[in-house]
Amino acid sequence: MSDIKESPRIAVCGVGAMGLDIIRVLHSRHANIVAGIVRPGSDKAGRHLGELAGVPGLAVPARADAERALSDARPDIVIVTVSTYLDDAQYEIFSSAVRAGANVITLAEEMLHPFATDNGLARELDALAKRHKVTVTGTGHQDAYWVNLISVLAGSTHDLGSVTGRLSWNVDDFGPTLAELQRVGTTAEEFTRWLGSAERRPTFTYYALHTLAEVIGLTPLGPAETTTEPVIAQRDTHCGVLGTTIRQGRLLGYVDTDVLYTKEGVRLSISSQGKVYEEGETDYNEWNLTDSDGNPTLHLRNSDVQSAHTTCATLVNRIPDVITARPGIVTIAELPQLRYWTGLHHA
Repeated sequence: MSDIKESPRIAVCGVGAMGLDIIRVLHSRHANIVAGIVRPGSDKAGRHLGELAGVPGLAVPARADAERALSDARPDIVIVTVSTYLDDAQYEIFSSAVRAGANVITLAEEMLHPFATDNGLARELDALAKRHKVTVTGTGHQDAYWVNLISVLAGSTHDLGSVTGRLSWNVDDFGPTLAELQRVGTTAEEFTRWLGSAERRPTFTYYALHTLAEVIGLTPLGPAETTTEPVIAQRDTHCGVLGTTIRQGRLLGYVDTDVLYTKEGVRLSISSQGKVYEEGETDYNEWNLTDSDGNPTLHLRNSDVQSAHTTCATLVNRIPDVITARPGIVTIAELPQLRYWTGLHHA
């Protein structure tokens, strides 16, 4: 197991913006990348990961035949950077890796705490992973900045009444799929209709709040409650990932606010702004803690955060924890505190 932990055979499924950044991080740290997997029909199929990621010397082809690629490469762990939710398509990707005997680590936000909702696919995947004696875990930027740092901060106070977070991330850093999910470029009227009629899945921060509660040791009274507000462009703003200009009066994105009440009386809240940035804007995470009377006690702000890159670096540093974890779906609440993976070294 120690050899696998220190030099695992790694496959990457999904070579969009996040997948390619992960490949660059892995390659710079001499990781053993043995396979790249793309969706059937992708124009990236057959091209080398080194060419796609801009890292010379990585002559591993991207393949569209996932099961054959996994059989040939025999990875110890598969990195999945495909989509947000555990739906039928995502389940098939995860289950293919599990049946091939590989652990799975993913940026899919729902997998941070898939049992926070009544998702039958999570129960099926958990049972499948246990049968094959492998682990499935979700991680990313929220692992460090929305859960671990905040639980440590809470541990330094003697009277915890509330934890309130505000954060912002740039849609342009995460690819066109996420830009579309954030309703970028739609009108306010279209957004209102969508919000009123859409059967929305839980937000990214919904899963983070439930994970934070578990790590701190709090008991949710029910699911997190969500409100959503649009962010309207005050001037024409270019969206690089969509290759278009968002006209004044249209949506740059929106803000989700999730609130979770707990049996212990502690109120947890996160407001997450995902939008196309205007000039001079940067990512940040800001947290405020109060005591049970509402008096401010602690404040933490991470300014100018590179959210996209920390997302990818966090995943890479979590690889040995996932490989050594128990079989089944394991949330980051069960993993050791996030740390730098010293088993890999920079080129």
